[in-house]
Parts: sequence; structure tokens; C-alpha cells
Amino acid sequence: MRPVKALFFMAVAGLLTSCIPVSNASSSSTVDSSIMIHQGTLGLESQDSLYLNGTSSIPLADIDWHLYDLFDNATIALVSGKLSNVNAVSNGIWEWNLELNVSTYDCTCRLVIGDLSNADSHNSRVVYLGTSNHSPYIHEFGNEYQSVDRQYFLLSAQDLTVNVPVVLPSYSFNETFVTMHVCSAPSGNCLEEMVSFTDFIPTTSNGGLTLDFELDSIQFDDGYWLFDMTVTDTLLHTSNIASFRLLVDRNQPTVLLTSDAQAVEDSSSVQQLVSELPAVHEDEEISFSAVVEDGYIGGENRLTWTLVEPDGSRRAVADTEYVSQSIISIHPPFSGTWTVELLVRDTAGWLTVSEAQFLVTNLPPVVKVEIDSFVVVPNYTITLGSDEVWELNGSMSADTASDAQSLSYTWYVNGNTFLAGKAVLDSTTFSESGYYDIRLVVEDDNGASSETQFSLILENSSPTVQNQPRTALIVASVLASLLVGGSITLVVSRSKSSDSSLPKWNGKSLSSDTKNEETGQL
Repeated sequence: MRPVKALFFMAVAGLLTSCIPVSNASSSSTVDSSIMIHQGTLGLESQDSLYLNGTSSIPLADIDWHLYDLFDNATIALVSGKLSNVNAVSNGIWEWNLELNVSTYDCTCRLVIGDLSNADSHNSRVVYLGTSNHSPYIHEFGNEYQSVDRQYFLLSAQDLTVNVPVVLPSYSFNETFVTMHVCSAPSGNCLEEMVSFTDFIPTTSNGGLTLDFELDSIQFDDGYWLFDMTVTDTLLHTSNIASFRLLVDRNQPTVLLTSDAQAVEDSSSVQQLVSELPAVHEDEEISFSAVVEDGYIGGENRLTWTLVEPDGSRRAVADTEYVSQSIISIHPPFSGTWTVELLVRDTAGWLTVSEAQFLVTNLPPVVKVEIDSFVVVPNYTITLGSDEVWELNGSMSADTASDAQSLSYTWYVNGNTFLAGKAVLDSTTFSESGYYDIRLVVEDDNGASSETQFSLILENSSPTVQNQPRTALIVASVLASLLVGGSITLVVSRSKSSDSSLPKWNGKSLSSDTKNEETGQL
């Protein structure tokens, strides 16, 4: 039971943990952007009492306001506190207001509802308190002044107008002085000291400031440039220093598209094309690489590759064909003239289209005929019996992957078409013995073909050959009989010869003279 209880308590703890709000930068930013101030973004002025109000889509019980002096330690609050009044007006919507006595302050200040690190134009305002120390203030150039996808202004095909996020005292709404310095900054940092820059036209109207850059008057090379600017009002009060980046790009990128393929000269019909285009065989690897030059450092070019097949169909380069953004490696499966198209879009949006063609040559099939798993060598002679069962198999003939499934087979016997459409020629197709010249032609769907030729001899089963074992047996039997008979005769003849040489005894005793005579002879 203990493991079950442990799992239960762990599950309950997980649920409780998931219900506890986690404080992080992302959630803080969401909280601050949910608070809106109704008063406009122009500098608010107050000498005695400051009043602000707005709405919120989050509860405000734990939200504080902070007042900062922008020109005297802008990160330490002069004063902070809770909102004066908060009312729930609907489900998830609150209204709030703030009344603040500011009679003791003379400053260009900033009031923030929430966290200073996430202050923006929604939850903060620049306020001019008292009667002195009022200066222009330039906010950071954010996406709302530039673009949602970049942190710079772009001077490319037409003149550029920059809206400066500046707050001005009311007496300077229609007259200010702008000072600017510039340096080359590919990575965001100056490569050399800044120099004064005056090729712009400032315009102040109703508390707003714009800067006009005319394309023809800017003498900069293409690239990134960093600007520092200050604004001085009619009482010679100078703002903080604000920075922004400008990309000057008047020209299309240049593209060098190259291939690693070498010419292949294996067919007189494509000799001329091969001499002009890089060429590879079907399914052989070919790589293309692109070198893009935009004339400056720090640009980000986007490359889009497209393949045009010999039949005119277009397709994007597959993920597996990418080696890198600027290198592709493909295995074209079809013969013909292919086209590689490359579209390059540079940082400023200029487009350059480049293309390269290459030739894919078709490989003819490789013919292979087997009989009983043995490969038939070209011009070889095969001798078989007419009553044997055999099979000439050409299905092991090979070609590239795109052609292997479409190979056609034609068998020729003694110069005439004998069998078409089948890869196998067997003994059932021959009814007579004899001598045959056999040729197999294998053709792919591009019309390329290869062939092999050999001879086949089918022999009749000979009666003489069939009776040889029986004749041999008879001869062997006769020889064996003769051998046995001869042996018996020999034995008998020897027996007779032995009997005639033995002395014959007649039973009569010899006389004494005879004995003596015989003894003397001995």
C-alpha cells in the first residue's frame, strides 16, 4: 500500500505545483503589457497634482507604480506606491486611477505602472513636473518604429523617413535642433570613431519629430551604419543620446553558381551537348554551390533552390539534397537536360535569379543470362540433351533504378524473333534438337539497349549410347565365363599330367640281381 500512497501524494503535489503561478520575464512582460494608460504619449505636465487613469486585464492588488528622474539616476525610483483606486467593471477587466502630489518635484520624470524592466508605451509616461529641468527625451527605437522582423531602418530603393520616438516640452513642439554622428557598424559596434552627419532633413510638428534621408544625397557605401542622435529644444535643453542602425543597400546581390560535374563523352548523339554542359550519368551524384556577394558585411541572404526536370516539371530541392544553404547534392534519376535555378533574396529584399543546366546521360542496360545459376559467357556454346529440362534466365540484367523496372526483353533464335516480353527462355519452347544461335536484346524506356549472343546445341538421346551399358555387361559376362572355363580346363590338364608321371607298382618283389643292379646304378 505504501507505493500507492506515495504515488497519490506525488500526484496531488504535482497538481498543486501546477496551480502556483511562476514568476519570470515572460509572464512579467505579459502583465505589464496588459495595463493601459489612457493619457496620450506626449509629455504630461504638472506642477501640483498628477492624475492618471487606465484599464487592466489583470488584477492590480500586487502592482505598484514608480516615479523615476530620467536625467538623475533613472533606475532608482523617487517614490512608489499603490494605485489610488481600482474597480472591477466586467469579467477580467479593471479600471484604475492614480492621484499623486508632485509639488516637490522639478524634473523630466517617468511614471511606470508595474516593472521598469518591462516598461513600454502602454504602461509608462514621461511627465514634466514642476517648472524647471525639462528636457526632450528620446525613447529606444523599438519594433514599433522600425519593423517587426528587424532592428534597423532600411534605405534601399526609395527615400526614407524615420519617426523619432521623442517626447518634447510643450514650448518646443514646433522647433528643435537635431545633432547626429555616424560610423560603420556591420556587427552593431563602430569600426572607427563616429563623425558628424548632416545629410538629413529634420521636421518638428505638433510634438513629433521626423528625419528624412534622401537616397541620392546619401554618400554611404552599402552596409550597416550606426547613428547617435540628440535633440535640443528652444531653451537649449539637450536630450539623452539615442542610437539606431541604418542599412544602406542599393544593389542586387551577385551570385556565382558552379558545379563539380565533369563532361562525359560516351555517346556521339549527345557529343555536342556534352561539350557545352556538365554531364553525369543517371543516378550519379552532382553538386552545385553558390557564392553570394552583397557588397557588405553582416547581410543575411536567403537562398531558394529549384530543380527543373527534362519534362519541364519543377520541384523544390528536398531536405536530403541539402548539404548546406549554399550547397546542394542531387542524384538525377532521369536522362535529359536538367536546370538548377537559384533565387537569392538579400537583406534589403533585392532579388537575383541564377540558373545552370547540366546533361544527364542514359546508361544502357547490362545484359546477364544465367543457366542453373551459372552465367553464360558471350559467344559461348552450350550443349544440352533434347530431353533435359533447363532455363535460360535474363532477369538478372541490370540498369539504373529509374529504368530497372521498365526493361523489355527480346529473344532472337537463328536471326529471327523468337520470344518477346519475357526474361526467361526454357526447354519447353524447343521441340527439336539441333544447333541454335541465340541473341538476347534488353532495352530500357529511353531506347538504350544491350545484347549478348551465344550458341545452343540440343542433342538427341542416341540408342547406341543407351545400349552401351548392356553390351558392356554381356561382354563382361562372356569374358568372365571364358576366364572361369579356362581356369577349370587348366586345373584338369594339370591333374592329368601329374597322374602319368607317378611309378606304377605291380606288387611283384624284385630279384636279388635286379636289386644289385639298381643298387649299383645308384
